[in-house]
Amino acid sequence: MGGSWSLQAALLAGNQAKGCVIYYGMPEESVDKLKTLSCDVLGIFADQDKFFSTQVVDNFKSNMKKAGKKLTVHTYAADHAFANPSNPKHNKEYSKDAMEKSLKFLKLKFEK
Repeated sequence: MGGSWSLQAALLAGNQAKGCVIYYGMPEESVDKLKTLSCDVLGIFADQDKFFSTQVVDNFKSNMKKAGKKLTVHTYAADHAFANPSNPKHNKEYSKDAMEKSLKFLKLKFEK
């Protein structure tokens, strides 16, 4: 749910949003809503995720493109919630990499 809330918060924040990071959450599907987004989005997904499948991610990419918004996606060979240390399928290496990418993305957005 966190990834979904992250995107919804960015949509609600309007021009105050500087950047949005989604960790394997259900993305907004409405192109009209995505058109109101005023920041770039970084999506962190897992290709073995049964909740947010590669099809869901592909649809999100397509919808963001239709909305004219910038989306960067990193997909890991992992299962859902791979970055959560309390998850039995936690992947320390991928988690670290995703965090580094997230921090770099946000740092660039907030330096502007």
